[in-house]
Amino acid sequence: MICPHLACKSQRQQEGQGQEQEQEQEQRSSSNYQRVSSQLSPRTAFVIPVGHPFSIVANKNENLEVVVFGVNVQDSERNFLAGFLSFSSKTISKVATMVFKMKLPLLLLLSIFLLSVTLSFATRESQQCQRQCQQHQQGQGQEQCRQTCEKHQCQRQCQQHQQGQGQEQCQRTCEKQQREREQQEGGGRKSTDPQREFQQCKESCQQQQRGQQQQEQQRQCIQQCDDRRKQQEKEQQQQEEGGKDRQDPQRKYQECQHQCQQESRRGQEQQQQECQQRCEKDREDLEEQQRQQEGSGRGDNPQQEESEEQQQQQQDNNPYYFDQRSFKDRIRTQDGYLSVLPNFSERSEILRGLENYRLAIFEANPNTFWRPDYWDADTVMLVVKGRGTLSLVQETNKKERYNLERGDVIRIHSGAFGYIINRDNNEKLQIVQLIIPVSIPGQFREFYAAGGDNPESLYKIFSDDIMEAALNTPRDQLEKLFGKQRKGAIIKASQEQIRALSRHASSSSEGGSIWPIGTGSQSRGPINLLNKRPTFSNNYGKLHEVDANDCKNLKDLDVSVIYTNIYKGSMMAPFYNSESTRVILVNKGRGRIEMICPHLERQSQRQHKEQQQEQEQEPKSSSGNYQRVSSQLSPRTAFVIPAGHPFSIVADENENLEVVVFGVNAQDNQRNFLAGNENVINQLEKEAKELSFNVPAREVDAVFNNQEESVFLPGPNQRQQKGKGGRQDPPLESILNFGGF
Repeated sequence: MICPHLACKSQRQQEGQGQEQEQEQEQRSSSNYQRVSSQLSPRTAFVIPVGHPFSIVANKNENLEVVVFGVNVQDSERNFLAGFLSFSSKTISKVATMVFKMKLPLLLLLSIFLLSVTLSFATRESQQCQRQCQQHQQGQGQEQCRQTCEKHQCQRQCQQHQQGQGQEQCQRTCEKQQREREQQEGGGRKSTDPQREFQQCKESCQQQQRGQQQQEQQRQCIQQCDDRRKQQEKEQQQQEEGGKDRQDPQRKYQECQHQCQQESRRGQEQQQQECQQRCEKDREDLEEQQRQQEGSGRGDNPQQEESEEQQQQQQDNNPYYFDQRSFKDRIRTQDGYLSVLPNFSERSEILRGLENYRLAIFEANPNTFWRPDYWDADTVMLVVKGRGTLSLVQETNKKERYNLERGDVIRIHSGAFGYIINRDNNEKLQIVQLIIPVSIPGQFREFYAAGGDNPESLYKIFSDDIMEAALNTPRDQLEKLFGKQRKGAIIKASQEQIRALSRHASSSSEGGSIWPIGTGSQSRGPINLLNKRPTFSNNYGKLHEVDANDCKNLKDLDVSVIYTNIYKGSMMAPFYNSESTRVILVNKGRGRIEMICPHLERQSQRQHKEQQQEQEQEPKSSSGNYQRVSSQLSPRTAFVIPAGHPFSIVADENENLEVVVFGVNAQDNQRNFLAGNENVINQLEKEAKELSFNVPAREVDAVFNNQEESVFLPGPNQRQQKGKGGRQDPPLESILNFGGF
């Protein structure tokens, strides 16, 4: 049996015991999987968890009879890795070509020869440059000359071994490494004079690029030096002006896109795609740079800095809030990534009810391919950006293929083998996932069948004799097949391959279908959340929702999926969910959330008693029973709202706030609003109001009937602006503070 969980456990034990035990590992175990072998005899037992590939071999001299008890057998399917009904016999040849990368031996040998010659030539050029620096430069000039040589060698290697977006990223890495060396060796001093550095760079280009055949490379090298000089001068000018002349990332992005469109008119389709990817990358870098500049400038206002530090400390101590740094990369290549939030119960025992749920974000660049795999977990996916295609292979020679678009919700069953592609030429594909492990609570693993070394194929972990017999193929041929792919889980694909992989796919607009059509099986395809009529909608926001009533595949998981758009400056009325715990992820925009929690107050009281008596006095924002939990919301931040906890969300004044919500234990859940035209207080009898608030019922009604809107309301700032027009709300402090908001 192939097991990924024992491999992780083995790694942790090795780290604690020492590196000398590394050689004792079995050759067939890796960073991803470990082979588990056992001899079977009468009265022996063996457990095979969900998703774990296994094979059983009988003794030569007698039959092997086993009794098997299946647990959680509903909707379970057998998926074979070898034999006539294996995965590979059902997948199309385009996938096999991309995954295994089979090449002719002659081409491979020629590539190795050219690579070795190139590396040797580049090393000789670098040594020549270093010698010239020693001969013609002294002191600081010699050091700068040496750094220029190293940078040029790095960029030369980028030109020789990278293409397209990879070359751009490689060159940016070269420049970044040089800047880091300058800072380390210069004690953090400012960069040298751009004009002097340009002259040194130009001389280096002229020294290293000689001969008629290299004139074009010399020209490109000098052009890069000049571009670098202009960039340095521009950065220095911005620093001198104190950052007043900041660039607008969106404007720069639009200008870049315009240049890309001009390239497309010349028929350069591949260059246009690479150009648009560079535009997206440059915009992200510029936005990140501006955020860092804003953060570094906060020290000018001590009071603001102290307030933000206190706010940050409150968020750090908040077990319900997760910033974007909380997500950890599970998979990352230059073409995409899968980031997963750690187990909720690891943050606090308060969240142990979510121990078996994980939140993840998947993103892939245009025209990319996620290698075929399967997970030992059920997954509910919501597409929040882009267009993709999901292809699944099931037992009984059944293939399902769906074109995905923004708003599509689909459930992928545990053990379903398949792949995802981004079929768009320009836009990234972004998918938010709620993952529900079925093997080990709170833990799941990816199982890669197709592929090679990075990530490792589970075929390589089985014993040679079992694989030779199962695939009826000699060992040397298997080693060639499973040793070619080393590019990672998410890789680039050609537009021709993308078109082939997205053919014959159904979509949510068609209601989803099993492919080939006409098998009579029940549809398990996507349903589009945004095409469904909003559950709530007015001038201040709207809410779309899908649950088991809309999608039968969500019924056994007891999960709902919600997409909420709160318009800028507006808010969602305070309410609580009767049954369901909500996991919120911000997709776009900024805002803040407030939630009332009784558990943190009891926890806080215990801590106060253990420290000192004078700390028993509580802050104004909390009461004897509740504590207010506040957090700032921004893209890629997450928040957990347990069932029964009242909360409210307010959008920023300048942009809409779009959030993705997964509802856990969604069946029979009800929203009970504490404010708005349909609040629960209005449902009480007159006598109940008077007894509850100790004031006449008309005063209670004057407050709770004062809001004309429901669910989505004008935000705090909008209400203040409306109040300046002359309208004044009746004062009733005991009622306003009843919920702790």
